[in-house]
Amino acid sequence: MAFRKPKPLGPTVTYSDFTTSFARNVVSNDLIRLTDINAVKRSIKNLVVTNKNERLLNPRIGAGLIALLFEPMGPIVTLDIKESIADTLREFEPRIDKLSIDVTPDYDNNQYYVTIVFTMAAVPDTGTVEFTLNRIR
Repeated sequence: MAFRKPKPLGPTVTYSDFTTSFARNVVSNDLIRLTDINAVKRSIKNLVVTNKNERLLNPRIGAGLIALLFEPMGPIVTLDIKESIADTLREFEPRIDKLSIDVTPDYDNNQYYVTIVFTMAAVPDTGTVEFTLNRIR
C-alpha cells in the first residue's frame, strides 16, 4: 500500500530577491535568486550601507552611517550607530520579527564590527549578518 505525500500548506519559498550582481543561471538563463533567509540578509546589508538621500525615489531609506563614521570613536558614537541600524531595520524591513544588534569598536584600526542576529516571522529560522564598517577616504 502506497502512502501519498501530503502537499505543503504554503509555498516552500517565502521570500526571494535577485542577487546584486544580476548573475544568470547557466542552464535556464534566468536571474539567480536569493531565497528566504539569504534574501533578508542581503536586504539588511543593503539598508545598512545605504545613506539617506541616496535613493532617488525614496530618500528616507538608509541608515546614514557615513556621517557617524567620521565622528571620533567612542561609546556614544557606537550607541548612535546601533540605534541608527535598529531604527532603519524596524522601519524598512518588515520581514524581521526579533532583532539583536552588537556594534564593537576597533580603536586600533578605526572601524566597527557589526553583528546583527534576527528571526523572521514567516520562516522559523535565525539569521546572522556580520560586517565591518570603516571610513573610506
